[in-house]
Amino acid sequence: MKIRKKITLWISGTALLSTLVFSSLIILELMEEPFKLIDKEMQHMTEVLVERMNVPIQNQGAYDLSRMPYDPDDYWIKVTDDSGKTLYGSEITRYTDIPLSGKKTTYMIEKNIPSSQIWLGQDDQDDVLFRVVVTRTQIERIPIVVRIAKPIENLEEELLELVRHVAISLALCILMIILVSYKLAGKILTPLVSISRMAKEISEKSLYKRIPLNDNQDELYDLSVSLNKMFDRLQYSFQRQKEFIGNASHELKSPITLLMLAQEETLMNDALPPSTNQSLIKQLATTRRMGQLVRNLLDLSRLEQQETLARESVDLVKLVSHVLEDYHELFAAKHIRIENTMAESLSLQGDPEKLFRLLINLIDNSIRYNCEKDGILILKGRQTNKGIRLDVSNTGQPIPDDDLELVFEQFYRVEKSRSITHGGSGLGLAIAKKIVELHDGSIAISNEPGPLINVMIFLPSKP
Repeated sequence: MKIRKKITLWISGTALLSTLVFSSLIILELMEEPFKLIDKEMQHMTEVLVERMNVPIQNQGAYDLSRMPYDPDDYWIKVTDDSGKTLYGSEITRYTDIPLSGKKTTYMIEKNIPSSQIWLGQDDQDDVLFRVVVTRTQIERIPIVVRIAKPIENLEEELLELVRHVAISLALCILMIILVSYKLAGKILTPLVSISRMAKEISEKSLYKRIPLNDNQDELYDLSVSLNKMFDRLQYSFQRQKEFIGNASHELKSPITLLMLAQEETLMNDALPPSTNQSLIKQLATTRRMGQLVRNLLDLSRLEQQETLARESVDLVKLVSHVLEDYHELFAAKHIRIENTMAESLSLQGDPEKLFRLLINLIDNSIRYNCEKDGILILKGRQTNKGIRLDVSNTGQPIPDDDLELVFEQFYRVEKSRSITHGGSGLGLAIAKKIVELHDGSIAISNEPGPLINVMIFLPSKP
């Protein structure tokens, strides 16, 4: 999971938990407050009722309830003594009975009362919710129980409506919190994204680039400074490595050339014994291989230190024809058949000298690793929407799949023993890749049916 999502989840979770706790407290308070008021109302009704019942009217023992704070018939009221005898009952008591609930003094109870008998705000099933207050007191020293219940079906509907509104508000708040958290996480991570993007742009070719430092000297500032120092060390190390390879190759070039001249001069002596002559021939071949290796190292070092090219218009078809003409005798000697299906004209902006070296390396490689008899070399080139695609294919032993991604590395050779059967130094394809990259192109190698080994190069027409 990405850091942005983690931050979003943490912020959203914290905000959501806080919102739920706060909303729950508010809902509980809003739900309790009406019941507190109702309980006070019914307690006041109980006190006044007991007070009135303590003063009986002589007319048939009735009670004077004319000055009650609220109409008693709006409530379910029943006053009973210890024996269960009803001393007073309101009108609603005729339609339902509300029993005691143990020793509870306040509780809720739902009763079914047909709306055709009396209207108490019933729901669709004729159910009515009552809030009950039980008071135990005395009238003229006679213990009594006063039960007052108020229909609160309308209040219940209002409370349910309140809960629904709060739930909808919470859902909207959650959505808003997630959106704001995601935007906030993106804002927090913007400097890190910038650092990451800049670090990806800094490669072997652009080690001179550095991560810009922000004005706030915070943790991200320290991270940028540390990364820039690391890039300084890497740039210094790469530069020293390239300089060492170039200097060492240059210093080796002259002694090897002198050694080759001395060996060739010695071989011109006809008085040499056959065994000595054969030994010198082998030494000269080894020295020439060393000279070729040094030249390749020098070329690779120059390519690695070169970041720009002297570009000009190059006709790739003519360049390929030139290379094939130079290798004509070698093709004939090795009995390699050429199949050239290049387009009539393929032009691009590039360095002709380096493109010429690219073609030489690829064709030389295809000759070395071609079949010993009746080999084939196929060249295809065509213009695409974005540039030129060139395919150089040759018959030969397929390259193991594990080696396909490694053949462009320096000194890498498929034959693990580094046999000198085919010659070469393992730098040809590395140099070819470097030339292609300098032209902002791409190169790949694959095994094709035939069996053929195909090297695919893409070169953009314009830089």
